[in-house]
Amino acid sequence: MIQVLAGGPLAWLVIGAVVQVALVAFGTYVGVLMALQEFTGAESWDDAVDGGNE
Repeated sequence: MIQVLAGGPLAWLVIGAVVQVALVAFGTYVGVLMALQEFTGAESWDDAVDGGNE
């Protein structure tokens, strides 16, 4: 990892791109989960996933 960080500006660009993609992917995942919860009217993630069936 130290060699990558010392690799120069190209390494920093790659690391920055990977971090940005990871943040967007995580935000999209959380947003979809929140939309699913809101759409189903569930009070918890478990209710949203199984439809409230016990």
